[in-house]
Amino acid sequence: MDMQEKGATPAKGGRWRTVSPLTLGLGGLHALTGSMLILATEGALRVAATVLLVGGIGLLVWQLRRDEAGGGSQAVLAVLEAGSREEGDVSRRVPAVGGGLQQEVARLYNRFIDRLAASFEILQRQSIIVSLAATRSRAANDKAQGLAVKQEEFSDLIFRSSNETSTAVEELSRRTSSITEINSRNLALAKESEQELSHIAVEVGGVVGHLETLNQTVGRLQTTSEDIRELLATVQGFAAQTNMLALNAAIEAARAGEQGRGFAVVADEVRNLASKVGGAADQIGTLVEEMTTAVALTAEGTEEMKAGAARHRLQIGATSEKFSSMVADFTSTHDDLLLVGAAIEELTVTNREIYNRSTEIRSLGRKIREEMESSVANSHELRDAAERALGKLADFRFGSGALEGVLNTLAERGEVLTREIERLLNDGVDMFDRNYVPVPNTDPQKYEVSYANRFRERCQALVDDWRRGVEGTLFCLPVDHYGFVPIHISELSQPMTGDPQVDAVRSRHMRFFLVTEDDRRRLQEPKPFRLSSFMRPTGEMAVMVQTPIFVRGKHWGALFLGLEPKLFGI
Repeated sequence: MDMQEKGATPAKGGRWRTVSPLTLGLGGLHALTGSMLILATEGALRVAATVLLVGGIGLLVWQLRRDEAGGGSQAVLAVLEAGSREEGDVSRRVPAVGGGLQQEVARLYNRFIDRLAASFEILQRQSIIVSLAATRSRAANDKAQGLAVKQEEFSDLIFRSSNETSTAVEELSRRTSSITEINSRNLALAKESEQELSHIAVEVGGVVGHLETLNQTVGRLQTTSEDIRELLATVQGFAAQTNMLALNAAIEAARAGEQGRGFAVVADEVRNLASKVGGAADQIGTLVEEMTTAVALTAEGTEEMKAGAARHRLQIGATSEKFSSMVADFTSTHDDLLLVGAAIEELTVTNREIYNRSTEIRSLGRKIREEMESSVANSHELRDAAERALGKLADFRFGSGALEGVLNTLAERGEVLTREIERLLNDGVDMFDRNYVPVPNTDPQKYEVSYANRFRERCQALVDDWRRGVEGTLFCLPVDHYGFVPIHISELSQPMTGDPQVDAVRSRHMRFFLVTEDDRRRLQEPKPFRLSSFMRPTGEMAVMVQTPIFVRGKHWGALFLGLEPKLFGI
């Protein structure tokens, strides 16, 4: 009894073998420390704590293994060996055989495994939450990155537009200044012309006055000419009468004979004089007639000149008024141009400020884009890390929990799908055909492959049933080695309508499901299970579990199971 208290165990043949207190203490310390860390840490630290705890228990078992007759120790070794494989199965429990320390170790180990399973289930759920959040963050970051790129493009556009506007405003300012100078010169010339027109109008008014005076003078000349003509007519009458009287006197003198000779001479002289007076009067009449005609023509010309001068005065007056109006317009335009020049100067200052701000916006846009690129890279890394952690967690089987049931179901369905593909191969169907032929006039693009129709005939019912097999299932689809989806659930395998928005949702079969290199790399990994998260077209989050499909030793593709997060209590 005393030896048992000091750490002795019964050996083969009933002999007692001393158990090393150091080994038991170290193993117990490892186990205790590991248990505490498991409860207090997350992620990689928790995995390290698990290793520490299992190592502590291993030390205890190693010490117990020294007792070769201990059947309980062999059972513990078998359980630990199962848990240490790559696909760790820690669902097994150590049988409580033997007595003393062996039974206590079995009880503590089983209790630890139960707590570890509960902790791992919590860790799985938390990792799924992190993965969903990372995927949501990635989608948001991708969208934000797209917006940041657009913002940078817009800021570049604003920068270029501002630069072009600055150039245009400067050119406009230069041209406005030039126009203002030209308008100022034109305004000065117009004012000079207005003054000259006013002076001409005054002078034309004076000419009209002189013509009026001349017209009056010509009128008096016409009147005088008429008077002279009347006087000449009287003189001509007198000359004719005198001539007749002289002729009569000559006749009477001739009758008187010698006594009338002297009187005849006088009468003859009188007649000659009367004849000369008549001739002179005729000449004067002719001159007066010519003068009267000239005066009449002068009167007509003067009247026409007067009328023309009056018209010219009116025209010059109208032109002067128009010039005055034009000068007023020039003045108004000049004032407006001065205001425009001032406004353009303010616009130049404002645009220069906008240009400076647009330069800052452009720089900030580039920084935002760079930060978003870094954020996107970080979100991708976070998502990948979360998915790697989920993959590691999926390597352990505890025999309980929602994920455990999903993995078991997916494994069973993978075996069913493998058998169906095997049968199709036996029927001569080339299930490894990779000659994807684009289907014409399809948007989104669809592809034909030789095995697709036979595969749908054989497995369409399975795909539809598998969707209803697990609560919260969105789909359970076979995807080939390159991400091609030959089969989808019936309700999402409708004929094409020609409307891309409708067909993208309602006709999802015969399309590539995984298109990026990372997606295909994950698809082609040989791990038994892989967990990831994705965002559906509706914006809702989902969890996706995949298991590889190998047929005749060759990787055909994978079976994907899409699940709602609520299945995991999320």
